[in-house]
Amino acid sequence: MKNRKSSINTLASKLLLLALFCFTQSLSIAQVANSSPYSRYGIGDLSGRGFAQGFAMGGTNIALQNDSTPIFFINSGNPASYSNIRLTTAELGQKFNRIKLQSSGAEKIINNASLAYLSLAFPIKKWWGASIGLIPYSSVGYKVSDHQEINNIGGVDFLYEGYGGVNQVYFGNGFKPLFGLPQQFLNSKRFNRLKEEKKFAKNNQILRRKKSLQSLALGLNASYMFGNIDNVRRSVFPFNSSAFNARAGTITRIGDFNFDYGAQYSYGIDSIKGRNLKEKVKLLLGATFSTQTNMTAKIDSLSYTYFINSLGYEVGKDTIQNIQGVKGEIQLPLSYGFGLAIKKGDKWLIAGDFAAQQWSTYKAFNKTQDLKNSFRVSLGTQYVPNSKANGKGNYLKRIYYRAGLRYSQTMLELKNTSLTEYGFSFGLGLPVGRSFLLQNFSLVNIGIEIGNRGTLSNGLIKEQFLRATIGFTINDRWFVKSKFD
Repeated sequence: MKNRKSSINTLASKLLLLALFCFTQSLSIAQVANSSPYSRYGIGDLSGRGFAQGFAMGGTNIALQNDSTPIFFINSGNPASYSNIRLTTAELGQKFNRIKLQSSGAEKIINNASLAYLSLAFPIKKWWGASIGLIPYSSVGYKVSDHQEINNIGGVDFLYEGYGGVNQVYFGNGFKPLFGLPQQFLNSKRFNRLKEEKKFAKNNQILRRKKSLQSLALGLNASYMFGNIDNVRRSVFPFNSSAFNARAGTITRIGDFNFDYGAQYSYGIDSIKGRNLKEKVKLLLGATFSTQTNMTAKIDSLSYTYFINSLGYEVGKDTIQNIQGVKGEIQLPLSYGFGLAIKKGDKWLIAGDFAAQQWSTYKAFNKTQDLKNSFRVSLGTQYVPNSKANGKGNYLKRIYYRAGLRYSQTMLELKNTSLTEYGFSFGLGLPVGRSFLLQNFSLVNIGIEIGNRGTLSNGLIKEQFLRATIGFTINDRWFVKSKFD
């Protein structure tokens, strides 16, 4: 009998390579795709770190973690969850947005699509798991115009345009620092002494406490943030032939590291008042934290006057400013979150999150934007009738049914009006083949969210959005030695 290292699953490898190519293409598409006029503020519209499962559950992810049986998923929103990965897991997702913009006198519909995430997680030890991935952090895409009548000049059109965004490559690790405490107790002199004294209840009490303590998990994501954000402002004089149009543009290039941390704890309840429960209840707690970070950035500025020739092309006249490669910092705010989830057997999961960011401290090249502190409250649920059902006609029992609600107080306060956002989400997790013998499992996750952001009051813009995500989860046993004759 010979031993050899098994090769990585060919189909999954091709899928990951294809996804990486698609993600690269999607990044270039995102540079020109419109998203929201509100993305002109701060660092743009934040994408969040949740994948398709949490997306369909109102964006909850802080307390979510894997059990000891597949199907396993990746939760990059809390790196402590990596410690519960038992099979190599690959996830990739595509997102679609349809946004209806409404102002007091106009409407516009915007559609765009891009790859949402690409991630791989794998177990290292029973108490240690890791993940690596590429996901968006923020996106910028807007075109806004404002016509004003100015004395002695006439009508002026102010045009604002921006595109780009920030992405992140992350590498995370999750650990269980107290793993092995139950076995240490079973091997201890104290256990043997209590056993000899026939204090079995005391031994069982201590053992349960040790098992509970070993579920504590800590985690860290180290992310490299990179991307360009282009902002352009134009002053156009459509009815004044003696005045030249003006264009002022900046390109901000970001490239630096950022870190976020997480912790999770689970507590299983087998019985209440001495009566055994039919289905075990598990209480899940989670917390996340990221310190205030000063990221290195460079900015290019170019301003000039121009006119439009008879062919409709822009012709530059005089350069007002041309400064390249000015170094500075973008100060990302402190953020934190707490999550709670209750799981009943393998069927029911209910989760809630609260997360906040201190955007009032945001600065870009020592300039503030008068942003406000933001927070998010999410509630979600998942139900699967029987994840282990077999046989014809039982497929519907294996489907994961999900729904959720989300409310956010955004970082924006415009014209003395705070902008809020809320959404209702729902989705399905569809199993695609499974093999308990080969430890190979797959799932297609579909999530849809419908919601609003902004208001028509005080001349602002209201957004009605429909967001959809389709994700693919692949579990497989990689990096092991196989035996054959």
